[in-house]
Amino acid sequence: MNNLENAEILAHLYPEFMLRNKDQLVDVDVSDIEVLVWTKGLFSFQVYALLAQCLHVIGCQRSAAEYCFKAQDLFGEDPTIEATLDVIHAAIDDWLRETQPDEYNKPGFKFGLDQFPDEGMVRRECYPWNEHEPDRCSDESLEFLNAEMEKVAPKLEVKATKLPLLTEGDGVEKFVTQLGVFAKEDIAPGEIALSETSLLTANNRLQDALCDACSADLPELSDPASADVVQCPDCEVVFCSQKCSDLAEDEYHPAVCDRGVEDIAKDVPPAEAANALYSLLLLRSLAMAETQEIHPLDIKYVKFIWGDYHTLDLSKHWRPHDRHSTESPFPRTLPFSFQANVVLPFNMLEKMDVDIFKNPQYDVWVFNTLYAKFRGTASARLSGSGGGVARGPEVSAVHPMWCLANHSCNPNVTWRWASDVRFRVLEERPTWHGSESRGGIKSKPGLKKGEEVLSHYCDIELPVKDRREWAAGALGGNCCCERCLWEACFEDMKQITREADKARG
Repeated sequence: MNNLENAEILAHLYPEFMLRNKDQLVDVDVSDIEVLVWTKGLFSFQVYALLAQCLHVIGCQRSAAEYCFKAQDLFGEDPTIEATLDVIHAAIDDWLRETQPDEYNKPGFKFGLDQFPDEGMVRRECYPWNEHEPDRCSDESLEFLNAEMEKVAPKLEVKATKLPLLTEGDGVEKFVTQLGVFAKEDIAPGEIALSETSLLTANNRLQDALCDACSADLPELSDPASADVVQCPDCEVVFCSQKCSDLAEDEYHPAVCDRGVEDIAKDVPPAEAANALYSLLLLRSLAMAETQEIHPLDIKYVKFIWGDYHTLDLSKHWRPHDRHSTESPFPRTLPFSFQANVVLPFNMLEKMDVDIFKNPQYDVWVFNTLYAKFRGTASARLSGSGGGVARGPEVSAVHPMWCLANHSCNPNVTWRWASDVRFRVLEERPTWHGSESRGGIKSKPGLKKGEEVLSHYCDIELPVKDRREWAAGALGGNCCCERCLWEACFEDMKQITREADKARG
């Protein structure tokens, strides 16, 4: 399809915008360059207007307002932009009343553009044109996954299992078939059941002494192990061993070596630390795809990870979008910002000398799909070099075998991640809150043959309400493990008892 055909399609879809530029319409033979110039002049305003509207709809109010102001600077006052600014200001007012009611009601209260919320939510979508999402439960997939599992956990295997459906779906089905990890034989309490190393890692500290490949802490210079450290001869990147250096050269490093990407998303404020790690995981994925000459969604570290996509039928629920409506027929559970999901990835690719217009595998829907996979599976920790909770998470990684284990607030394994991630079978299972009067509900430690390995995505010592809030982002909804269901019921009963006592006086 040529540029003139694209322009004609846009004109058909948005006739009201054509009226604004009707004097520019011509019917002559023109070259591609002339069409590009004509299209830019005709549709630049529309791009700004549509972008601002969409950013407002998903909750990125600061970016939406910024593009409205840019449009006004470039094209002057326009009712389309003014209408979008009106709904943005209304949304900000509602947000302030809800989040800062005391400040909002003070006389003379002012709220600057830089304080506008700029992270919205979009749906986790398995896009219809995504031909890279495998049938994870097929015999072929299970054969591949179990071959990989054998390398890191010889006593474990991957099987299909039924899980509670935590997101809204069509029909009455309350369970969904997903993957799980199971014991092939009895495993004793305290035994290491899995040890896995990944190169899909990220570190948001600019000067921390970490291996660029596996994110292990580098040894002190006085440590004899420092003799194993290897530095790339063409840049300042350092690896903990020749093995990591060789793996990096094979899998990702050539795409980013000496490309000026070292300071991307580094040394950010604590509130932005987690998002920075997700951006850096995306950078590593793009570098892997470019080095290995494969599609980003075919990378072995992410291909079989489930993105917690919604299960609603698009043909039944999709409808044309009402310009300023913030309602959606689909659940929105994936955090989104224009900077992190669009601007930064393209900036990364440009630094890697990738022509973003000639490589369709690097599209925004691909970035969103990768983020959906990361946000449900990536582990994080503090850096060993003076890491502190106040600085937020500093190192993150995606371990494809480790993350196949499903979550439970009554886990039978715990995990630790340094240079590798390990499952250790718990020697003592957690006591359920509220069960003290019954002697404490507690499961037996150890793994029996055929038993599912249950990991944990949050602090299992927290109350049930807090646990569910912490784990919701990774799970895509409230945890429905047997412990959460029991404790939530216990809390409901306590609330009913309190209300009854209050009513009796």
